[in-house]
Amino acid sequence: MGWLSMPASSMGGHKTPKAYLDAQLTYEPRQADDQEINGLRVLKSVWSGKTYYAAVESYTGVGEVLEVTAIVCLVRWNPHPADEYIFAYKDSAPLWR
Repeated sequence: MGWLSMPASSMGGHKTPKAYLDAQLTYEPRQADDQEINGLRVLKSVWSGKTYYAAVESYTGVGEVLEVTAIVCLVRWNPHPADEYIFAYKDSAPLWR
């Protein structure tokens, strides 16, 4: 997979890569087109220079935990870039299921 790059204006007000990625990996369960979409929440995350690590938990609308998964993203962070793109990340497909 490739890199997803963005200017600060696309980070939704989040000031760091960790805050942005935590928000992207957190959402409530919901119904969509007669299908239940499970929720996701970050249990613990760390941004260490060029890498973001997180343990995320998927859960149902009644709070049943389905699984806990590790997420690893490579991160590029430059708060003073020559162009407007201060943040980029690259995730990978799961190695197992």
